[in-house]
Amino acid sequence: MPSPGWYPDPAGTPGRYRYWDGQAWSETTTTDPAATPPPGEAPTAAGGAGRSGGGRGFVVAIIAILAAVALVVVIVLTRGGQGTGGDVPEDTNSAAPTESAWDETSTPTPTPSSHQSSQRCPVTTVSTQTNQPSKGIAGGGLQAPDISGWDNSPSFYLDWVSDLHTLIDDVYPGWMSNVSVGALNATDGFTDPTVSAHQTMECYASSGYYSGYTGRKDLVDEATTVNGHQAWHMQAEVYVTMSNLPQVEGDVVDVYVVDVGSDDRFGVFISSVTIGDSARDKKVRDCIAGLKVVS
Repeated sequence: MPSPGWYPDPAGTPGRYRYWDGQAWSETTTTDPAATPPPGEAPTAAGGAGRSGGGRGFVVAIIAILAAVALVVVIVLTRGGQGTGGDVPEDTNSAAPTESAWDETSTPTPTPSSHQSSQRCPVTTVSTQTNQPSKGIAGGGLQAPDISGWDNSPSFYLDWVSDLHTLIDDVYPGWMSNVSVGALNATDGFTDPTVSAHQTMECYASSGYYSGYTGRKDLVDEATTVNGHQAWHMQAEVYVTMSNLPQVEGDVVDVYVVDVGSDDRFGVFISSVTIGDSARDKKVRDCIAGLKVVS
């Protein structure tokens, strides 16, 4: 998610940049971000409590004139904090979602090189929230253990996931790793764990979420169990190319959709770790091993 700074104007004006203060868009724009100082107000971090500047904070408020493209902003200005470059094909998932639920009769069939989503992600209206444990995070009937040194990020959200709670760790300015738990709701069309895992990966590991997205390679796609409960696991490498973060190849993304014993929802776990970051990857693997289903 992007740190405070200048980013391509989400209104789509060619060659124009708008200032993101870490929580919302300012009204200040420029054609030369390198030579233009930030607006007078001091940028604030998007991570909320325990969060320093930087990271991949999500949109909290969008000015009224951008309301029509608010959902585009939420999804596009996330990983890496810079507009896509090169010849990345347009992803229909990047458009403002208008679907109220998934159409499970139409499964996306992306190519190995692009993995573009052919479906739009639903926007959940479910507002149920789980009380948080003293350590770790809980949501959607799942509880993940704490990761030492990682911060809770109350501003992180995904349109199609309710009861979402997240731990984050800054890797570079403008790039972070995260683990999240939440709920995929039957009212939004999530009624099959396998399909729901694929749909979540389609929404998350795509150009709709990753700025500079260039492709995706699926590594794992299989049935598994989490704390004795049936689940579906997908793992993929998501590749990016960003001029401001040339050292970043992309992320390893894991999605677990878990039958938590509810007719109304599945639990979902999502993690992102920078490719090649063995230290953080081990912490995430330990977190996954400690996942529990809770009432």
